[in-house]
Amino acid sequence: MKTPEEWFRNSSADQNCTVCEHEAEESPSSRALRLRLADRVREIVLKGALDLHPIEGLHLSYIEESVQAKNCFYRLSVGVILRGHKRLMIGSTEYRYGPGSAIVTSIDMPTSYELMNVSKEEPFVSLSIPLNTATLAELIQNDDATSQAKSVFSVEPSSEELMEDFYRLLSLLEKPAQIPLRAPLIIRDIHCLALSGAGGDCLRALYAPDAAGKRIRQAIRWLRDNYRSEVSIERLAEVASMAPSTFHRHFREFTSLTPLQYQKRLRLYEAQQLLLKGSTDANSAAYAVGYQSPAQFSRDYKRLFGEPPGRHIKGKLARIQDAVVNNTD
Repeated sequence: MKTPEEWFRNSSADQNCTVCEHEAEESPSSRALRLRLADRVREIVLKGALDLHPIEGLHLSYIEESVQAKNCFYRLSVGVILRGHKRLMIGSTEYRYGPGSAIVTSIDMPTSYELMNVSKEEPFVSLSIPLNTATLAELIQNDDATSQAKSVFSVEPSSEELMEDFYRLLSLLEKPAQIPLRAPLIIRDIHCLALSGAGGDCLRALYAPDAAGKRIRQAIRWLRDNYRSEVSIERLAEVASMAPSTFHRHFREFTSLTPLQYQKRLRLYEAQQLLLKGSTDANSAAYAVGYQSPAQFSRDYKRLFGEPPGRHIKGKLARIQDAVVNNTD
């Protein structure tokens, strides 16, 4: 298995890697709105306003240095890139996108990404919010559109309506008493806009009541609940009500990973979270997430994150501390 660094270094030359490059075309009004929204995100992040009056699930990113080959777990969500450029690897597909791009992730997915040419003068700025499965199912039920899409990730130029909704959501931080009443209405409209764009095909394929992708989603949910256990393809296929060979093929079409690769990523990300909390060591984390061999855990961890667990966590905690110190200067 390639490390994230190898993926990004070799992706353009890899014949098995598909590169999807997106450049958002903007009208003057869209560009002005995007930059205004980026300035608002910067102001909120530097002041810590979202910490004082949180809006459930809303995530703001304001980053002033490049990030190379970072692993993370993308959740079901919709977001907009306001400044900067990003490269993202999902399975064997590389996505490249930048300012003005709207992103829809249709299912929880392990990924690797880079932020390129980022500095204090040219920061990376984005915002996103999780999508609610019940809200999606309700909206899709009243929607006549159908989809056979099997891509779980989409990129398209952001509509002004989506950016306006995000701006209205951020404006509520100045009126925190109105957040409980108004934020759910704005977030519901964001769900509608996510369904009306290119990402809507992905969402319908997974969240419509009779969608074929629903069975893959059921298997993924079961896998997330049982990732610590030894899991067979036959058991997962049973959960999805599919023949094992059919299940394996569809699972890979949706996630770009085999079921067992997906489970391994889950274990490693969960172990990383345990280690970041500082309440356990690498051996204990390995056993806690289902590994029988701490040595195998360390090898898999290094293969995914580029360093052994102890060194990797120490570095991450140091960077987090540096960020805290810099934000208080």
